[in-house]
Amino acid sequence: MLNRVKRLLQGTELRRKVYTGSFWVAIGFGSQKALQLASNLILTRLLFPEAFGLMTLVNVFIIGVTMFSDMGIRPAIIQSQNTNNPNFLNTAWTLQIIRGLVLWTVLCILSYPASAFYDAPDLFALLCFCGFSAFVGGFRSINQTLAERELKLKQIMLIKLSGQLVGIFIMVVLALNFKSVWSLAIGTVGGVVSEITLGHLILRGHRHKLCWEPTFAKQIFNFGKWIFWSTMFTFFSGQGVRLIEGRFVTTEILAMIAIAGTIAWIFGELIERFMGNVLFPTLSRINREDPQRFASILIRLRTRIMFATVPLFGLVSLLSVFIIDILYDSRYALAGQILSVLAINSAIRTMPQIYQNALLAQGNTRLHFTTIAILACTNIIGLVTGFLSAGLFGMLIGSGLGYLAGYCVTLAIIARSGWVSVRWELFFVMIIATFALISFNIHLNQ
Repeated sequence: MLNRVKRLLQGTELRRKVYTGSFWVAIGFGSQKALQLASNLILTRLLFPEAFGLMTLVNVFIIGVTMFSDMGIRPAIIQSQNTNNPNFLNTAWTLQIIRGLVLWTVLCILSYPASAFYDAPDLFALLCFCGFSAFVGGFRSINQTLAERELKLKQIMLIKLSGQLVGIFIMVVLALNFKSVWSLAIGTVGGVVSEITLGHLILRGHRHKLCWEPTFAKQIFNFGKWIFWSTMFTFFSGQGVRLIEGRFVTTEILAMIAIAGTIAWIFGELIERFMGNVLFPTLSRINREDPQRFASILIRLRTRIMFATVPLFGLVSLLSVFIIDILYDSRYALAGQILSVLAINSAIRTMPQIYQNALLAQGNTRLHFTTIAILACTNIIGLVTGFLSAGLFGMLIGSGLGYLAGYCVTLAIIARSGWVSVRWELFFVMIIATFALISFNIHLNQ
């Protein structure tokens, strides 16, 4: 009887944490997106489209190098049983710092060849300067990850919003005075420095110091070896395609794709935040404490998430041209048609994400990597084939079809776990296909 009461109380506590965490994720995400949109509207009127194309390339390189070196430190801490040991946490923090220094060095090395490859001389200095943010990121407080583990997300969201506000303020002030792409670069680095500093000032608990415990370092490396490959392929199925697109199209059109992609992925990013900040820690705890409930909770959550979000992607696709016309001037009109395709692609991209988080929560990093690698390869094949066959819009549609083909393959693999309902999968795919046919007929035949 006592054990039953204990389980009930634990369930109530976990449910409360999930609801509270979800609330702060939604509030933080909504606030961040509102600030991003407002700053974007201001900055697109102060700067030229090519500036955003250049910063798109800079950000893609930084994200790419960051993901290529991901050792899974954050998920290793969230899933680990050793978080009460200061040496484990300090070893993880030391690894973060070393990794940050390596990232900055690699970005500086890549900067000149990248500027020559894209025939963009400014890219050399921009990459060297903005790469400093990767080094600073290595000093991120471990207390932030511990707060995420316990679903204490209020302070984390406030810290991120504060850093974003500082970055936007710097960008706008500099853009008003200098009209240069450097206003975006300096604001980006300033925002990261502010966020990292606030994280140490506000989040208390663990006291950081440099430490190297070989046993814990090996434990993190063993967990993260498949995470490394997973994040590498995740990059190529997401931001990494910008590198390929940047070779196929001009920086001006790349700016249109980046702007449309930001709007198209708003709901996808919210799902991503929810899964990373709430669902993954929750499933990790359930897997540690009550694995029998794992499958049933996962199935219920997936169905509800898809019902809530797939129609929203379809609505964005249908209203794409109207959205761009309202938000931007005539120079960005092409982004409306691009958005109609990218919104559908974003709906497809959300389909496998909850399964990938579930695999990670169970510590099955190898199968997690396999699913991501398949999706990345089919996405790139579809993108390149589409461009060679039908130019810009062939590239965009081909990317989505490639991702869908990869998803079908990954479902066949994940189905062994007993998590997959073929009926619901077909239902959601048919909804996406219906929205795509209507939207493309309206917008791509203009």
